[in-house]
Amino acid sequence: MSVSIHCPYCHKHTALSVARTSFARDYGATGWTDATYQDSNRSLWWMGICNGCSGVVLVRDNGAYIAPAPLPSATDHNIPKLIRDDLIEAKVCLSAKCFRAAATMARRAVQQACIDKGATGSDLVVQIKDLTTKGLITKDLEEWATVVRWVGNDGAHPGKQSVDEADAVDSIGLAEQFLHVLYVTPAVAKARRTARGK
Repeated sequence: MSVSIHCPYCHKHTALSVARTSFARDYGATGWTDATYQDSNRSLWWMGICNGCSGVVLVRDNGAYIAPAPLPSATDHNIPKLIRDDLIEAKVCLSAKCFRAAATMARRAVQQACIDKGATGSDLVVQIKDLTTKGLITKDLEEWATVVRWVGNDGAHPGKQSVDEADAVDSIGLAEQFLHVLYVTPAVAKARRTARGK
């Protein structure tokens, strides 16, 4: 038994260690029934331990089901904490299949970044344009942020278009790439420059 996940507790990538106890049970038409490891029609349930934080997760077989649901990916620590927390919350919502909430939190992360970078204006559409005008983001980044804004607005407001899993996944991906360009890439470049004494 081996499963590698992004831990829902510490948000790090980890291979789960098997806890000391495991049991084989399955839920069928008549409820929970005992099963043996040799019975191919039954599931093996086991407790996995995160090697980073020792958080415990319940696993069926080789990861067919994991609870709590693991995050889709880790979030870079070069992103400021306030913004990173919003992106992590978006990922937690995605892992729980709360797609509207995930898209809304991705939008919030983008708006937090705009505010952090000194954008003026009372709403996100103006703030995104302001960063473009100031030369802090490119037209491509403006487009990414605008798409995240559209989908996030649909997630936040009744009567708008539905938000499905693909919408939420793409919104989080675009938001994360937006944040990588604003925060992660400059931090990596600065670290390499410092390491070379430049």
